[in-house]
Amino acid sequence: MSHITASPASENEKEMNILARIWNVFVAPASTFKAVREKPKWVIPFIITVLISAGVMYFLTPVVIEEGRDKMIEQMEKRGVPEEQIDQAVEQGIKVQKVTIAPMAAVGSAVVTLILAAVWLFVSNVLLGGSSRYAQLLGVVVYAGFIGLLGFLIKLPIMLSQGTMNVHFSLATLMSDASKETFLYKLLANVELFNLWTIAVTSIGIALVAGLKTKKVWPWVALITVLYWVVAAAVGGAFGG
Repeated sequence: MSHITASPASENEKEMNILARIWNVFVAPASTFKAVREKPKWVIPFIITVLISAGVMYFLTPVVIEEGRDKMIEQMEKRGVPEEQIDQAVEQGIKVQKVTIAPMAAVGSAVVTLILAAVWLFVSNVLLGGSSRYAQLLGVVVYAGFIGLLGFLIKLPIMLSQGTMNVHFSLATLMSDASKETFLYKLLANVELFNLWTIAVTSIGIALVAGLKTKKVWPWVALITVLYWVVAAAVGGAFGG
């Protein structure tokens, strides 16, 4: 009598631990997302990413406060606010920021992850006719998100040493400092290695968990991501932030 046994590859995909999944998302993303398709296991890495986001912003709080302070003063001076009121407003704003920046980063990271998973669920199942579950897409977003976190951690010491959040490895580096508040600068600042890498890996992940071809998925992922960049750049340009 013949015996049907699971293949070693199948067993490895199901048994791949979280650290292996995180490592493989950088070097062999398909193996990570095949494991996610079987068992999403997104909760612990989700908590890790939220904590890292909060931790990074904790260290960057002085930088954020200083940059925000300069912009706040500039805007209030343009409105003709008396200097005494400016000083009071800035002082109060700094007190609030010191205790809210890191927690807000954690909340923001969590909310963006949950929303993105819903967006990719709609794209994969409704627009592309795939078959995936929300938990699987959460796994895709969480694990692909480690690529962006790596980029953030690499830039962290540069941000701290230069005292600015405006650090990126993008096409915007070709533009002059005078253009930093323009729409084009803010848009091109998103066109960097880690963001493009994330788009590629997310496309692979969605395709694998939804039973689709990557070539069918990536244009949608790229389009929606670029649309988000456009909106963010437009809002940032409008408010000078």
